[in-house]
Amino acid sequence: MRRYLVHGLGRSGLAVAKACVKRGWPVRIVDEALESRLSKPELLEEARAMGATVQLAFDPATDNLDCDVLVVNPAIPRTHPFLLRAVAAGIEVIGEIEFAYNIAQAPIVAITGTNGKSTTTVMTYLALKAIGESPILCGNIFGSGYPEMTLTEAADQAESANILVAEVSSFQLEWIRDFHPAVAGITNISPDHLDRYDSFEEYAATKLGIFMNLSDQDFAVLPAGDPVIAIPSHPKSYIFGEAPADAVTGPDSIVVLGQEISTKEWKVYGGHNYRNAAMAFLLAVSILEKVGRSQGEVPPAAIEALANFRGLQHRMQWLGERHAVEVINNSMCTNPAAVLRSAESVGKTAHLLVGGVNKQLDFAPLAEFLATSPHRVYLFGTDAGSIRETLGADLPVFNTMAEAFIAATQSAVSGEVIMLAPGCASTDQFRDFRDRGNVFTALAEEWLKG
Repeated sequence: MRRYLVHGLGRSGLAVAKACVKRGWPVRIVDEALESRLSKPELLEEARAMGATVQLAFDPATDNLDCDVLVVNPAIPRTHPFLLRAVAAGIEVIGEIEFAYNIAQAPIVAITGTNGKSTTTVMTYLALKAIGESPILCGNIFGSGYPEMTLTEAADQAESANILVAEVSSFQLEWIRDFHPAVAGITNISPDHLDRYDSFEEYAATKLGIFMNLSDQDFAVLPAGDPVIAIPSHPKSYIFGEAPADAVTGPDSIVVLGQEISTKEWKVYGGHNYRNAAMAFLLAVSILEKVGRSQGEVPPAAIEALANFRGLQHRMQWLGERHAVEVINNSMCTNPAAVLRSAESVGKTAHLLVGGVNKQLDFAPLAEFLATSPHRVYLFGTDAGSIRETLGADLPVFNTMAEAFIAATQSAVSGEVIMLAPGCASTDQFRDFRDRGNVFTALAEEWLKG
């Protein structure tokens, strides 16, 4: 019987331990944090309640590596000495999505990308649910406002009739070996997480690993014209955003597989969300064909489901308006490219709250965009000063997001938008992006009430 060691007590690590306990597989969880420093202490209580062995404040340099399989938390970089020791010792090192794939009975639709993957994942889930399928929303997605779970939890409980619709991050793709979705999609690839990877090329190659094990019976869905994303040679491929028939996005409609779909009454912001919807429709059509339930076109119920979609929490989430000034929570915007897309999508002057922990990303393209636009920027957080050097020396800098928000409310006028679009990680002042978004939402609601 194989012995499992889970490195990192997080949502995915706890799910792996639960799956092992359920099957009677020996499992041990280790975490380098002290109990008093755990970011999610409730997970420790769950682990202990189910009878798992948990070792906190463990020393990775002296641990005896008493295991056959090491399952690594995606937050832990590949260069961590403990992982290098395990590889050198001949121990099998895998990520959580690899573990989940190995126990899954249901087919997997896996979606990755730099921006838009959470929205596309939920759109795919909603489209499939609306037509009577039994999808499970899972993977890296977190704080969407919809029922969600880790890929391991979904794989553990799903039957073959289910469809696992999974958001997958580059961190999760670092330790795959046999991971094999039935349908794999990439929304886009732009620079991100360069504090984790040595180069953009390394980051992009990790993302492209989602196609690694696809066969000619599988499907790939990817954007047209992306210079980084090469069309895989083996799987069947659908390209969105390409004329004339695959998926063309326009101001009033999108065309998917030659089928024109009106977007006039849709309740989401921006052309990027039409592209997300086009991709979601193609992902849904692909998995239906893969499992032998293809309807040959996008079903009307799926179209209606996305027409009523209002966006995810913390992702272009409309909070309300006061004196015709709208407020949008886009806390999940964690890189400069996403700031640019967010500002473009609203179609009106935006007051952008930007800042936090820069992931060693270049804000120069955002500076070029802002130089020819009416948008205004309010900087806050740890790296506000260095970002200011790139964006412009005349930009105001604030210690906290709350101070930046107050300044934006004092400047915005009727017909404009105040938007949290940080372009950075949140961990200088917040627990995570969801906490940051919740704090912003509370500030906004107080202001919106007058």
